Amino acid sequence: MGSDTQFPERMTRISFASVLPSGPERPCLVVIAGAELGQTADLNRDQVELGREDHCGLVINSDLVSRHHATVLRIEGRHAIRDENSTNGTFVNDERVKGTVPLSDGDQIRIGRTVIKYTKSPLEVGYLEHVMGLATHDALTGVFNKRRFDDAFPTEVSRAAGGKRPLVLGLLDIDFFKRINDTHGHSAGDEVLRELSKVAKGCLSDTDLLARVGGEEFALLLAEPLADAREKAERLRSAVEGHSFKWDGQQIPVTVSVGIAELTSGEAPEALYERADALLYESKHGGRNRVSG
Repeated sequence: MGSDTQFPERMTRISFASVLPSGPERPCLVVIAGAELGQTADLNRDQVELGREDHCGLVINSDLVSRHHATVLRIEGRHAIRDENSTNGTFVNDERVKGTVPLSDGDQIRIGRTVIKYTKSPLEVGYLEHVMGLATHDALTGVFNKRRFDDAFPTEVSRAAGGKRPLVLGLLDIDFFKRINDTHGHSAGDEVLRELSKVAKGCLSDTDLLARVGGEEFALLLAEPLADAREKAERLRSAVEGHSFKWDGQQIPVTVSVGIAELTSGEAPEALYERADALLYESKHGGRNRVSG
């Protein structure tokens, strides 16, 4: 791994006035640049580890980041950061960390290509979470957007491959969605998308990723074996079929077709996506309202 000296092209720069409304402090780390954009870690423990390992309080899956890259410590009520002999170093406001360095409100920590802001203001934390939410979530449905999926998908593939853990990609498409729009109007179609997202989230766990990646197409990332993912996808399909979708007093029948594929050894994200997409095609052309994979 080579030394990393450049900031990523996509970076959210947010500055606040030095004086903010008073209130209880909420020391927190917020990722403001990098693939984990928007991820947060509350500093409510004596130490929070940063790195690639799953046990870290802030997990950053990048080859430029060491397994246990750095640690944020709470010492006599204040926070400091210590580099853990990482390959590429830890930087605070562009200064390389040597030993243990105290943190001040607003400091920016860089490890690899990831930039993390240290803040103690609950107002700023809330604002940052709101801004990051706008950047990563679909405005209509509230689920993750395509941008967030495109960032997360290769990261999760790499993480699953490195830890030799299962990962399943599911692609879900609303059957005859154009017919819904043509018959009931686009406002009805929007309502179907919103309601379907709620139904889908009700079938998933907090660790599952659901994203809207097209007009009526959604993607699922499930860190579990294929058999469990298939059962979950079938439960979702059944829940959508049984849900009462209504618009302007009229019942709208809604079903979904799903294709799911499990990551194989050495498989690239693009290849996994193509397999899931082919299985979605199989579901739609096999009669719709079914799960293939």
